[in-house]
Amino acid sequence: MNRFQKWLFLAGFIFLTLGCQRDDICPEGTETTSLLVIEFYDPLDPTRLKAVPNLMVRASGKEEILMGPTTVNTVSLPLRTDENFTEYIFTINSGSEEENADTVTFTYSPDLEYLNRACGYKVNYNSLDVAIHEDENNWILSETIIQESVENETEAHIYFTH
Repeated sequence: MNRFQKWLFLAGFIFLTLGCQRDDICPEGTETTSLLVIEFYDPLDPTRLKAVPNLMVRASGKEEILMGPTTVNTVSLPLRTDENFTEYIFTINSGSEEENADTVTFTYSPDLEYLNRACGYKVNYNSLDVAIHEDENNWILSETIIQESVENETEAHIYFTH
């Protein structure tokens, strides 16, 4: 091999190893781990959404506030990926004399789904269940599980009446 061929071979090798790498950016719009969607309804008319005044949500045992206080009829919350349960404290009328907190535990089976090298994994949650801890003055009156699997955020997974 002459000198020109060696340089051509070396340049080709460098181009192939450095110039043709896969793009490791996760494309926008790729599904990621979904949030749990909860809608709040009126117990007297279960077809009508009912806003929760000054709702504040925080994880049980944590001081930082996850959301609120805000008046909403739908919330989207993350579930823990390293456990099979997540516990939240939902506080209605936050900051007022009528403040009332309910503790709610969500249990599920986390299921890892491989997406691709750039995006990694997402977690789907199966066998969703919910328990409202009873106290002397629960403001969440009842719960209905609409979807037992949390795989997307397009529709509600749970309805609460209050």
